[in-house]
Amino acid sequence: MTVTDRTGVARFQCTTLLTRVAPLVLCLCLASCSHKGETPSGPVIRHLRLEGPDQVSKGTIKKRIATAATGWWWPFATKQYFDPVTWQSDLRRIERVYEAHGFYQAEIVSDEVKAVEGGVDLKAVVSEGKPTRVESFEVKGLESLNGAERDLVLEDLGLSKGSVFLEGRWEAAKEHIKERLRDLGFAEVELNARALVDVKTQKASLLMVARLGQRYRFGDIDIRLGPHGRLAPVWVWEQVRLAIPEGETFSDEALMEAQRRVFGMGLFAMAKVTAGTPDQSTARMPIVVEAREAPFRMLRTGAGVRIDQIRNEARLILEWSHRNFFGGMRKLTVRTEAGWAFIPNTYAVVRNQIASGPLRNGPIARLGLQFEQPRFLGRPSFTERTTLDLEKSLEQSYDALGGRVGTGVAWQPRSSLTIFPSYNIQAYWLNGPATASATAAPLTLGCANQNQGNNCFILLSYLEQMITWDRRDAPLEARNGFFASLSLQEGGGPLRGDFTYLRVLPDVRGYISFGDHDQLTFASRLRVGELLPTSGRQSAVVTRFFGGGGVSMRGFSDRRLSPLLLAPAPGQVQAGADPIMLTLPIGGDGMIDGSFEARYQLTERLVLAAFVDYGQVTQGRIGPDDVTTLLWAVGLGLRYRTPIGPIRLDFARRLRRGRPPPLLSVESGSVTSVPYWVDDSCFGFGGSDPDPAMMLSTAVKDNLCVFHIAIGEAF
Repeated sequence: MTVTDRTGVARFQCTTLLTRVAPLVLCLCLASCSHKGETPSGPVIRHLRLEGPDQVSKGTIKKRIATAATGWWWPFATKQYFDPVTWQSDLRRIERVYEAHGFYQAEIVSDEVKAVEGGVDLKAVVSEGKPTRVESFEVKGLESLNGAERDLVLEDLGLSKGSVFLEGRWEAAKEHIKERLRDLGFAEVELNARALVDVKTQKASLLMVARLGQRYRFGDIDIRLGPHGRLAPVWVWEQVRLAIPEGETFSDEALMEAQRRVFGMGLFAMAKVTAGTPDQSTARMPIVVEAREAPFRMLRTGAGVRIDQIRNEARLILEWSHRNFFGGMRKLTVRTEAGWAFIPNTYAVVRNQIASGPLRNGPIARLGLQFEQPRFLGRPSFTERTTLDLEKSLEQSYDALGGRVGTGVAWQPRSSLTIFPSYNIQAYWLNGPATASATAAPLTLGCANQNQGNNCFILLSYLEQMITWDRRDAPLEARNGFFASLSLQEGGGPLRGDFTYLRVLPDVRGYISFGDHDQLTFASRLRVGELLPTSGRQSAVVTRFFGGGGVSMRGFSDRRLSPLLLAPAPGQVQAGADPIMLTLPIGGDGMIDGSFEARYQLTERLVLAAFVDYGQVTQGRIGPDDVTTLLWAVGLGLRYRTPIGPIRLDFARRLRRGRPPPLLSVESGSVTSVPYWVDDSCFGFGGSDPDPAMMLSTAVKDNLCVFHIAIGEAF
């Protein structure tokens, strides 16, 4: 057996071997036991200073050399020791870094190793010189292309005359030209390149010569599913042919699209689509598909915890799926969740702190079944999907028992584009808190019968069209690409149900990354929702919009960005003393929700994030005033990357600008708006006291700071 010491050098533990091995082996063991990890003998590097860099950042230079200073958080940081041989090599590396950035005259003017208390300080002085610029750039061998094709091959290469010659850009240009020529059908293209740099005149002459070869078109498809494959190869063939019609011009992008479609079938642990050996006599390129089936049956178990200032919950999760249910690639998924929720938090519920907000706790559960039938009506791009969901939920202003059943056909013309029309029925028994009087019930629950009081039954019958365009590189943790979706619902009318309404919710997200290994990512999101009741009644609470929480406007706790209803706490006796008043989120018919976020990867696992969120939820339709009075929040976050997604900690502080959510009160059978004081403290610290002369309500306890813990990115 082995152990590892602090230096990372493996050592053998010999105590258990002494009585079991021969003397020769014992001697070898003793020799290995005497081996020690080498301790660096040089002094500790306290500081590393570079003087002179202006055109090339110091951070870029320090990333390319081996010598590094000990971190400022020493003694917790790893000590960095000085090696004179490495230092001299790094001085040459610095000059090479400059050459790669176009400064071929750069040189190290001087360097210094200065002894200080506890180590050494290093300094290198650089003379950058002038940058080398592109004098000429020519690509030969493209004469057989038409004008549009030549422009496509040569656009946006960054090698125009007068631009600084960067070796990285030069290498990227060669790759781009080759990729673009392959996407035009030239699968066997060869590209020779030459860059002549005159150090004295700081000019670079660039030349590329392309040998295009033959232009190919796609031909036959060869399916290889392994010796024990149980699926019909024709099903895979259909998906590949959808992506690559026979006779289409060869391109690497078409091969990638075919691979995405095959992998998207959800039946394979490995799927690879490549080009075969070309047939020069027919100018045809065969397609080779290699795939290995995944287990058809899968059982998953897990647990989840959700913590914020307005809701705590824990749940257990069990999911079973069969990916070839009764053959034909049919898929059946059964998912169950069971847990317990505490509102606003576990401590307040246990201690019965009524002043903390509406105290609620109880079981939450969900049972979901989904059945999918691929190749619906014999069409490989169609999938029939039927879902059944039963749930028991608990929210601040109500709890619900009910479910949803829906059926529809998903059309996937491309791997990234899905159009899913469906018909759905939702039925819920809604139970409002004791504060939900007959007058307040339409606000809190949206009951069809205005006189039902604390509880009511709601039936929704609606059509929905869901369009999704997903071009993200990784859905769980995207760094590049975009996502766009549009949800349209038409409820009631000839479909019956308790409400007639239209609901629109577009969602757009974008991602772009920079630096080595996409170290810095910028992300943005915008959602704008409108609910248009046409039945002349309040909208149902299950169709309304709520904001706030870890995946919405993070300046508010879960669902707290919403119109609020002022009501006395349950069990309060209103005679004599003023009752404790609570504020219940009731949702709205309009929503604006957006974010800007920057994510910087500190280590392989740790990511630092900074974000700006904005949003508004309106009681009625969105108007121009709602856009100009958006609520804003800024914040910082930390993510720890795991195989199931990043564990996310976000701290947000709301800015004192914008119009806060409206506070409503029911008095004498009518609904009135109540002005209130906004708590401008941060978790109860700092902030100002309300002015008694202004006669403002102090019932809204939401302060300006919110903390979120979740798994997965906010978007």
